[in-house]
Amino acid sequence: MRSLITRERDPSNIPKDIWLRDLIVNYGELISKTFTGDSWTVPVKVTGFIEGTWDTYADVRFLVEDAPWHLLVSGYCFRLWAGKEIATVKIL
Repeated sequence: MRSLITRERDPSNIPKDIWLRDLIVNYGELISKTFTGDSWTVPVKVTGFIEGTWDTYADVRFLVEDAPWHLLVSGYCFRLWAGKEIATVKIL
């Protein structure tokens, strides 16, 4: 799914057009540094950098059938996690 990613740090070291597979989305709560609820790996492929910002265009997807695919519709937003929250994804 084509998306806009608003990042909290400079993405210039992120490769373009390569699937990154170490990001997750968590649909639960963070309690005492432990996630509760469901979480899924979210492969992300940066397709373009937006000049003058840390935002990028990207393709995103879930890896498993039981992930909430029905949520990946235009306008839906979720947070990416890689040891800490690193970005907000908005499906275009």
